Amino acid sequence: MAQGLAKGIDRSRPMGVQIYDMIRLGIIQEDLEPGAAINETDLASWFDVSRTPVREAYQRLIEDGLIETRSKVGTVVSKIDEARVREGIIVRRALEREVVRLLCDGAVDLRPLDSIVALQRVALEHGDHIAFFRADEDFHAEMANLAELPSAWRLAHSVKAHTDRARILLTGHVPNRINAAFQEHLLIIDAIKSRDVELAQALINTHINSAFEKSADLASGATRAPQKLEIKQ
Repeated sequence: MAQGLAKGIDRSRPMGVQIYDMIRLGIIQEDLEPGAAINETDLASWFDVSRTPVREAYQRLIEDGLIETRSKVGTVVSKIDEARVREGIIVRRALEREVVRLLCDGAVDLRPLDSIVALQRVALEHGDHIAFFRADEDFHAEMANLAELPSAWRLAHSVKAHTDRARILLTGHVPNRINAAFQEHLLIIDAIKSRDVELAQALINTHINSAFEKSADLASGATRAPQKLEIKQ
């Protein structure tokens, strides 16, 4: 996976940040599964860089809890961390409730969302949960931009790696999940257009909470019926 991503490296930009972003995305999208080895020397070779930027990326990935070092094994992709899933949900929900409040209170042109919704519709028609995830990220980032709170999404992004892993796991294994998420987006847009703050915030709560309804069994690949991960309002 990393070897393929190396082709997208921009040599004019800081290498450590790009390597971090690419490995982070690879882990979130399940290209690199829990337990997969992450070898520093191989990465430096694949990206054609010194080990210094690779170590920078390593440090951030360790801080995110996405990789870990095991005795006699080396560095591997970690399992999904339930505590970090909850943390990401709580932070994202608080920020996005404020985003939709600002959008409802202001006369905001929501047309920039139309092209993103169209991409989501195409992903839905093709049953492509990875493409839907990418468009979903753009949808929520654009809402924050329209609310003139772009830093809100960047803050949410910094703590939601494990929640994103849970999202990918859920949409990849639960039938009709991306359709439900798409319909929730449409309802959120309608509530904002109606300037109904209470409804928009309630819909955001439902959208974010339901997106992470999963069980530890599903995260570990077990087949027993999933238990709901309860997130208090």
